[in-house]
Formats: sequence, structure tokens, C-alpha cells
Amino acid sequence: MLRLAGAVLLAAGPALAGFCAAARLGRRPRMLRELAGALEQMEREVAFRLTPLPELFAGLAAEHSGAVGAVFSACAAGTEGLERRPMGQVWRRALEEAGLDLDARSARVLEELGDVLGRYDAEGLRAALCGAAEELRAAAGQAERELEQKGRMERVLGLTAGAMLAILLW
Repeated sequence: MLRLAGAVLLAAGPALAGFCAAARLGRRPRMLRELAGALEQMEREVAFRLTPLPELFAGLAAEHSGAVGAVFSACAAGTEGLERRPMGQVWRRALEEAGLDLDARSARVLEELGDVLGRYDAEGLRAALCGAAEELRAAAGQAERELEQKGRMERVLGLTAGAMLAILLW
């Protein structure tokens, strides 16, 4: 009986690792879509209400949770010291602190957006926000395709590795 319990636990470890890897792949498209939606909301606020960035960041931080909310929360906190450092630096630091699970292309798009924040007029900022949101939506589509391809493979690989270990050590 003890051998059976050990074999089940041994098989469950790699299987759980495979399911966790697939879940991480599933979080990325949702986070990218949420980020794109937040940038589109920023674009509308800038276009129609001319909302100042500190107020805009505070509102977005209140509306979003998780890593996306953490980015805007850190930006809202960082805008208090804008006389000492540029907005781009505040934005990059917020991205780093939030721990977003981004691919290289999405990270580059968001970092480039930081160079535009607070430096250009409303029209230039709107164009940059629109472009970044489109790029993030495209990256979310790519992440969904990756989830379809690799998600199943991660789960099956975890289950197979667990079963193989249990069989070898039985």
C-alpha cells in the first residue's frame, strides 16, 4: 500500500508541473488583452476628457487588479516625484515591479510607450496608445495560438513523465 501511495505521489509531481506550465501559458493572453483594454481606455480618456496622467493612472489602478493594476498603481505613486525623474523612467520601473509575464515583443512595445508618456501632446499620445494597444492585441492572439499548441503538450508531457517515473521506480 505504501508503494502505491509513493507511486501516485511520484506521478503527481511532474503532472502538476505540466498543468502549472499550461496554466501560465493561459494567463498570458488574458493579461495582454487586459493591458490592451487599459491602454485603449487611456486613449479614450486622453482624447475626450483630457485627463491628467496622475489621475488617469489612479483610476486605472482602481479598476484593474493583479499585475496590470500593479503597473498603474506604481505609475500613480511615481507621478508624485516627476520633477526628479522623467515619466518614462517611472513607467519602466512600474513594468519591472509588476512582474508582467511578457514576451520580448510586448515588453519592447510597452517600454517604447514609456518614452511617449508625458512628452507629447494629446494627439501624439493617443496615436502611441492606439498603436501599443493594437500590438498587444496581436501579441494576445499569438499567445492564444501558443497556448493551443504548447498547452496540451505541457499537460501530456507532465502526465507522461509522471507515469514513466512511477513505472520505472515501481
